[in-house]
Parts: sequence; structure tokens; C-alpha cells
Amino acid sequence: MRRIYNIISLTLAFLAGSACDFLEQEPHIIAEETFYSSKEKAQLALNGIYGVLNSYQLYGRDLIFNGDYNDDLCHYMAQGGSAVEFKAACYELDADHDKLYTTWTWFYKGIKNANAFMERIVKTDFDPDGEMYAQAQFLRAFLYFELARHFMDVPLRLTSATSYAEVQMKGTPMVETLTWALGEMEECLGHITHDLTHAPSDVTWTTVHGILGRFYLYMAGAAVDVPAEKKAEYLVKARDHCKAVIDSGLHSLNPDYAQIFINNISDTYDHEYYESMWEMDCYGLRTSASEWGNGAWGYTNGLRSSAMGTDYASYVTHYALGHFCNTLKLWDLYMRNDRVPSERDLSRVTDKRQDWNIPPYHYNGEEGPARSMKGYSYPYGGDPDDVRPLVAGIDKTPYASGYTLASFRDTNMDETVYPAGRNIGKWRREVQYEGPVTFRDSWNGINSPFLRYADVLLMYAEAVNEIDGAPNETIYNYVKQLRDRAGIQTLPFSTYNNHDAFLQFIKNERGRELFGEMNIRKFDLMCWGGWYEAMQATNELTRDQRWSSGISYVYNIFCSRMTKRNEYFPIPNKELAVNEALVQNPLWR
Repeated sequence: MRRIYNIISLTLAFLAGSACDFLEQEPHIIAEETFYSSKEKAQLALNGIYGVLNSYQLYGRDLIFNGDYNDDLCHYMAQGGSAVEFKAACYELDADHDKLYTTWTWFYKGIKNANAFMERIVKTDFDPDGEMYAQAQFLRAFLYFELARHFMDVPLRLTSATSYAEVQMKGTPMVETLTWALGEMEECLGHITHDLTHAPSDVTWTTVHGILGRFYLYMAGAAVDVPAEKKAEYLVKARDHCKAVIDSGLHSLNPDYAQIFINNISDTYDHEYYESMWEMDCYGLRTSASEWGNGAWGYTNGLRSSAMGTDYASYVTHYALGHFCNTLKLWDLYMRNDRVPSERDLSRVTDKRQDWNIPPYHYNGEEGPARSMKGYSYPYGGDPDDVRPLVAGIDKTPYASGYTLASFRDTNMDETVYPAGRNIGKWRREVQYEGPVTFRDSWNGINSPFLRYADVLLMYAEAVNEIDGAPNETIYNYVKQLRDRAGIQTLPFSTYNNHDAFLQFIKNERGRELFGEMNIRKFDLMCWGGWYEAMQATNELTRDQRWSSGISYVYNIFCSRMTKRNEYFPIPNKELAVNEALVQNPLWR
């Protein structure tokens, strides 16, 4: 909230300082010397780069939920893209789609803002140590790395374009762009702040190290075609950058997994553990110009609640589409894989992460089997004698299966009912966390982490295992820390004391720990050998009777529509029409 609030406050202050009503004046250009006339206004310009990242066009909604959220553990719940914004999520996207062009242009909007800031801040005295410049340099590199691994070969624009001729630019090969971005991030380390006062809104020294660890691992993986000796070099760099975060002593695990995301929902910053190292920082419910939020986390990917009334004071959760759900593979990761024998396939949920991430209820009121058998479902965890119809937005609605009295089961009766197709509870819009509202809203102030310390521990463990060709007990214990926090036992080190077994352990643990966070899983899968291949493998589970046929059918449809090219986006045709030097990426020609 701090960053967005500062953007709004400084903007309003600037406008209020005008001598007369600006609406009555002739249009004019804000001169460079006027706009960069104080450190506060320079900070406003820097905030404008962060603001693009946090926009709904990118990480606030569209980029993530339309393009990156389907994977082997999570998927969109509707088979058709009747909603225009979800055409990509349904694999009905092509190069003519407006949402695709919007994503492209907003990446370049952030890059343009960064270029302008970097060109101008060096002409002032407001950044004597180069710290603000370093933030902009990192953000520009981050945007380019993300842009290239979505669209492949893209124009590498490092200055502000001032003419039509400068718009004409060939795409830089993807590997060159990714390599350039890593070099830019490395340069930032000498100037970026170590101070966590404004974390996790602002990028800090440990943030840069952590993101470099992630991106070097990606470069060393299957998604990027570089020589073997370069991959070995990148693994060492990934290890060393993650180790720098660990050795800094500035971050630790929050002992309460759920609290990390309760903080996100309630717009609270953890200044005790600093596990959330960098967040997409949203603010406001669009109730006024000073609370103009751009985030839809929890609304798009939360617990369904279709309450349509206006008695908002009675609701215990806010309106949410609940468009995404878990696959059966995620369920088995929690309940079966890597569990000690005494905890495997229990009739109750014991992993605290599973309970928080895919809870046994939603808020949509009675539906499906429960609707046809009134009196047999009651609010989840409530009074069995409460046989009234369950009310959307008020009652925790248990998941149910079975369409006869004899076969009917719900999650009140059995926690393991409906193991696939549950909504994501990580950013649930429950009033106790988000606070009350006075209207039906979708935009909100829920934040979401780009990077957590738990991720750094897992990346370090993965890099060490790859470099040494085998794990050691130190990295095993880093993974065990996450499982200890989750309240589950861990098989002994001897179970994982070879490279392949430990790598699979890491892959599984990343799924359990980081489920639903940004686009981490998609690019993990590409790094390990293929997002497309992983989804096709998960599609085999749709034959399992535990996966509700209606939901598994949707996943099956998606897998039949997609091809290998869906790992990347096509370059928008509108861009190709303007920039005649640019060509479509090879997968979409």
C-alpha cells in the first residue's frame, strides 16, 4: 500500500499546487526540470515503474491469470473463453487478440518509464549514491527478462524512442536479452539498498540476489539453449546468489504459513521475519481517486462467493469469481508423495499448507449435490442441525459429491471428499482479514509475493544438488524446515541421498509450498523440461475417479487444445504492423 499511496498523494499534492483549475488551462507539457524539481517528485517517477508491474494488465491480473496460471497443479475452471480476458487461459488465443496486445504494450510502458527515469535522474542531485537509479535499472531488467521468456525475441529498447524510425527495431534473440538482463541486475548490487525499511514494496539488495538466483536457475535449465559450460556457470551463480540471501541473516521463515498470506490480504507488512521479500503492492477498492486499486488477487483466484445482495454488513467474505482450482496431482503431492507411512493417505488433512491453500469449503451457497438434497449439508464446521439452505457470501459451503442419499458425502463428513477442483484459498477474501466493504467489488488491495525466503531456500538446495550431483544434509534440512512448519514429518535423508531422488523431492516441495504464487510453477516446469509435457502427464490423472468428471473434463479439453507453442505468446499482430522490422516468433509463424 505504501508505494501506491505515495503515488496518489504526491500526484494530488502536485495538482493541488497549481495556481488555478488545470481543467481551464491550455494543455501543456510538464518540463523535465519542473517534474524533477525535488526528490519527492523523482520518487514519484520511480514509483511509476513499480506501478506498471502492479497493474491489472500485468501482475495484478491479466498476465498471470490469463497466460501463466494453468499448470500441472492449478487450472482455469471453464472450458470456453466467453469472458474475453480469459481466452489465453482456455487456449483460444491468437496474435490478433486485444488482451495480448495490452500485455505487450504494458511491458513496454514499464520499460519506457524506466528508460525515461534513468536518463533524467542522473541529471539531478537527488540520487547521489545511485540507489534510485539502481532500482529502475533492476526493474527494467526484470521486465525484459519476463518479456523475453513470454514472447521470445523482442526489441531491446534502452532509450526513449522519439521518432518513427526509432520504432523500427528487430527482435533481439531471447538468449541475448536474458543474458543482458542478468548483467544489468548484477550491476545493481553495488548501489541498491540493504535497508529493509520499505520492504517488501521496494526492491532491496537481497531481493536482487534472490531474483538473480531464480533467473540463473532458469538459464541453466531446459528452457534456454546455451552451451553446457554456460549452464554449469549459471548454476554456480544461482547457488551463490541464494547463499548471499541466506548468509545476510535478514530473512527467516514466518513460523505461521497462513500468516504470510493473511498479511497479503490485510495489506500488512511483516517486519519481523521478512519472509515475503518483494511483493506486488496493490492499494484500494476503487472507491475514489485516492483508492484506485489495480489488483484482482483473491477475486479471480479466491474462494467462490456469488452473493448478489446489498446487505454487505452480513457477509463474511467478499465477492469472488473463484475461476481457478487445484488438480488431483496437487492433492496427491500433499496426501501421498514424500509422506512417512503413518501419514500417507490419511482420512484427514495434516499439512497446514494444504489446509490453507485448498480449504474444504467455499462461499457460493448450496449447489450441485447439496442443492438437490437440502438438509444434508450444513455450514462447514458448523452445527449439523442447521439444515437451512446455505447462503452465498455468509456460509462456508462444504464441497460435496454423490447424487443419491446413499452416496452423498461432503467435507463435513469426510475431509478428503472432492480432492480436485477446490478453489484456491491462499488469498481468500474473508472479511476478518480484508476488512468490510460497502459495495460489490472486484479490485482490491490484496498483495502477492514475487519472492519469498522459502523459495530462496528451495532454489539454493536445487542448485547445490545440481552442482554436486548429490544432496547433502544441510540442503536437506533447509527443505525439512518448510515441512516442519507445515506440521508434517519428513522421510530420512537416506531416502533422498542421490541426485534424482532429491531433485524430485525439490520439485514436489516447490509445488506444495509455492502453489498459486505468481507464475513460478509455469517457469519451474519449463526449466525442468517442459510446462506442456507436465500438463499432458497430469491429464492422465483425469481418468482417476477421484477427480470430479465435470472439472477433469475441462482440464482434458485444455490439454487437447494446447500445443508446445503455448509455452510462449505470439507477438501481437498490431505490433508487427507498426514495427515492420520485427518478425513473429518461430513457434507462432
